[in-house]
Amino acid sequence: MEINDQNLEALATYLRKTLSPNGDERVEAEKTLKQIERNENYSSLLLTLCERSTIPDEIRRASVITFKNFVKRNWPSLDASSSTTNPISIRDRNHIKEHIIDLMTRSPEHIQQQLSDAITVIGKCDFPDQWSTLLDTMVRQFQQPSTRNSFQSINGVLKTAHSLFERYRYEQKSDELWLEIKLVLEKFAPAFTELFKSLMAYYPQKESDTIEMKNIFDSLYVCIKIFYDLNAQELPEHFEDNLTLYMTHFMTLLSYDHPNLRSDRHDPGILDRVKTEICRAVALYADNYSDEFKPFAQQFALAIWSLLTRLNLSPCFDDLVGTAMRFLSTLAARSHHCSMFEGGDTLKTVCEQVILPNLFLRESDVEEFEDNPEEYIRKDIEKSDSATRRRAACDFLQALCIFFESQVIALYSQYIEVMQKEYLQNPTQNWSKKDTCIFLVLALASKGETQKLGITKTSSFISIPAFYSNSILPELQNPDLNSLPLIKADCLKFLIYVRNLLDRDSLIKSLPECARYLSSNNIVVQTYAAHAIERLLLVRHPADQKHTAITKNDLIPYAQSIYDKLFQILTSDKSYENEYVMRAVMRLSSSLHEGVLPYLNQLMDKLVLILRRSSRNPNKPNFNHYLFETITVLIRTSVTQNLVVLNQFEQILFPVFTPIFTEDIAEFVPYVLQILGFLLESHPSGSTPLPEAYRILFQSILTPAFWDRSGNIPALSRLLQAYVEKAGDTIVLEKLTVVLGIFQRLVSQSKVHDHEGFAILNSLVIHLSRIHLENYFKDIFIVIFTRLTKAKTQKLIKCIIIFFCYFVVKYGAQELIIQVDNIQANMFQMVIERLFLPELSKVDENDKKLCAIGVTHLLCDPIPMISGVYFAHLWLPVLQSLLQLFESSNELQTMSAAEKKKQAQEEAEEELFVGLDDTPDYTPAFSCLAFAKKPHTDIFSTSIPDARCHLAKCLHTLTAAHPNQFLSLMKSGLSTEHLSHIQKYCALANVTLI
Repeated sequence: MEINDQNLEALATYLRKTLSPNGDERVEAEKTLKQIERNENYSSLLLTLCERSTIPDEIRRASVITFKNFVKRNWPSLDASSSTTNPISIRDRNHIKEHIIDLMTRSPEHIQQQLSDAITVIGKCDFPDQWSTLLDTMVRQFQQPSTRNSFQSINGVLKTAHSLFERYRYEQKSDELWLEIKLVLEKFAPAFTELFKSLMAYYPQKESDTIEMKNIFDSLYVCIKIFYDLNAQELPEHFEDNLTLYMTHFMTLLSYDHPNLRSDRHDPGILDRVKTEICRAVALYADNYSDEFKPFAQQFALAIWSLLTRLNLSPCFDDLVGTAMRFLSTLAARSHHCSMFEGGDTLKTVCEQVILPNLFLRESDVEEFEDNPEEYIRKDIEKSDSATRRRAACDFLQALCIFFESQVIALYSQYIEVMQKEYLQNPTQNWSKKDTCIFLVLALASKGETQKLGITKTSSFISIPAFYSNSILPELQNPDLNSLPLIKADCLKFLIYVRNLLDRDSLIKSLPECARYLSSNNIVVQTYAAHAIERLLLVRHPADQKHTAITKNDLIPYAQSIYDKLFQILTSDKSYENEYVMRAVMRLSSSLHEGVLPYLNQLMDKLVLILRRSSRNPNKPNFNHYLFETITVLIRTSVTQNLVVLNQFEQILFPVFTPIFTEDIAEFVPYVLQILGFLLESHPSGSTPLPEAYRILFQSILTPAFWDRSGNIPALSRLLQAYVEKAGDTIVLEKLTVVLGIFQRLVSQSKVHDHEGFAILNSLVIHLSRIHLENYFKDIFIVIFTRLTKAKTQKLIKCIIIFFCYFVVKYGAQELIIQVDNIQANMFQMVIERLFLPELSKVDENDKKLCAIGVTHLLCDPIPMISGVYFAHLWLPVLQSLLQLFESSNELQTMSAAEKKKQAQEEAEEELFVGLDDTPDYTPAFSCLAFAKKPHTDIFSTSIPDARCHLAKCLHTLTAAHPNQFLSLMKSGLSTEHLSHIQKYCALANVTLI
């Protein structure tokens, strides 16, 4: 496409049609643009339209957005080898990089922003190696500001630079990254410092010009962000040399005021945003470069806490207050800075004037509690309030307690006592003081906590059990459920955090109180009550960590009432998809064990109704996850007690699962597949045919479209393995070529899911007769070695070793050697030397016994290994590798059948008690159901209890058949340590080598 008026007019017409209210016209125009975007100069035409001031603004805007999206879609995948097929040719790419910076600096702000975004995309891909001129072009734009247009240019370059350099804040250190930063520092930093100096010299001259002042401070704001970017990894020499200059100017800006740059009631003004970034930058220095920052620490501390005392509680100052207190927290937590907080009344002043005012709830917090409960919960109990004043004040308080714990607690204890009394005198009027007391006690007492366990370590100066008994439990026992709901929520939250610090009697006494608050009119209180119940049921018994403090028998008297109230919430209009409530249902069902059986029918009826409702609009991932976990818990517990109920579950669930498949509800399909796999695995092995529904389902899961979605594959693979195990000789055999095709597809085409393909193949080897598979052996091995040649990974090698061991165990080591050498003469030696010897000891613990037995048979059975072509080079190295495997594993140690049974029972109980993370490992693709995890099965559990003894017996048979040959080989070729291991194994097996 030539860059001429005719093509520009045509392109503008299509862009205009993309803005049309007529849907058909809009779709047609977008389709046309998609077709022509592969033409040479397409991107240049878009940029030309952006540039021309005579073009209508809506067309310029559409053009630049189209350009940005075009770059986002196509630039990241570009490289030299793909330039012939990619929509952006090398010529166009170079043209864009030559002109886009200049165009951005000359464009209006709304065009500039889109071009800056495009530059960021290009820079992340090409800078610095393929865009060596970028820094030079940027630096040329830094000139002494004299006009408003120049500020527009400078701000555009600065924002683009920040978008490119921001990743230095969080990217992991590496030589490559530091070389890039070094280049930026050499080319960019000197001009950047000169620009910063000129801006600081320029703004005092323009104080009467509000627009110019805002432009200058916009530039200063981004400059300080870039300062942070370039200092985040290490302290660069350039900034160390200019540290006094920067810190002096930062102090000036912290104390500066201008009436037209201030914040309004709701939004922070540019001056306060500048001060916020300064606080963030000096906190970085105080934390990472404390020696260099030490000369400036005292003056910044004084300036910042003085600033804090002048700021009111308006939301517009929230970010500044939070960042400023985090700076002070950094100083307080460092031994070489903390001394500035002692002496005189400094500590008292900081605690009373800086921290305490920010610990109180504000009107906006109360409004959020009442009007937006989900957001309040997210901030309060999920700890997403890291940017709030209250959280920053709490962090500052805890930092002060590192070195001044007794003084701080003594000071605040007085306030707590006074506020408690004021609350008791007039709870309705002084409830906010009770709220602050509870928050203060948690902040002061906590010296260690985790999301899973709550507070785990407390201050020796505060008794949590005493405070709970005296100040929290009486509130929870108040017969009026709906009075002072925020205080009730606070008390429940307190219980949630300190649950592991309370004795069993306190927990049992608290349980019915929590259950009462499920009937509260307030959503936050309901939610916290449900969350408290769920967390209490996870607390371990202090005398027996394998069991919970609250037992099944403790729960049974309250179970029906709790279930009724939980489902009442789940069927209400306001909170019917409350993830905390559903998680409480799941945990209660799990904790009851077989005690859940009397409630089974009513629970399944309600859960199916909820599942049908949620499937219409599955927009709450965590809620959905716990819903399916609950169903799984009920299946697992029931089937363990009575296998007859399996059919009942299938009759209940298949009708509700079928529409999920037919309507392809992507969020639910992986869950349904996991449960179906779990159900099918629960069927007894034998001659009893499976229900017809499974035969119908089998046809569906073989559909290629099902396997196209990555999130389905783990669950599909598991379900397919269950079919192989339970119906291998019937349903699966009829479609064996299709099943093998799935194996081939996963192994050949997916590094992510290749292990699922091997899992399917291993299942076929274990459960199908040789006669059904032997005609496919050659093709299977070709698939494996082709993939190994094209894309070898550590995971792939482990999968191959495990498959080969299954193959050896089922069909014999001689057959494996034949199949491998059929691919290429003497290839087996290569497989042993390149796969088995270096990687055998790296297989997962659960697979080590299988591999040990498989390699034992490779060592002792096949003729090529014991007297043929591979004996001389491989026998001893394979034995040495096997011995290393034995000594690296706990899984292979001797364990009696009774011990194994006990261990399996304990593991099952442990899994039922396990606490899912507060936010499960959910992705839109796949989330594993914890209660449906497939247990590891040992196919040799009875036939070969101890793999070491098995090796000793096989070596005994081998040496008996070849007297002196192998024994003398071992004595001459093995180390003393390896020989002692073999002697130990022989003693265990009660055999002697000849």
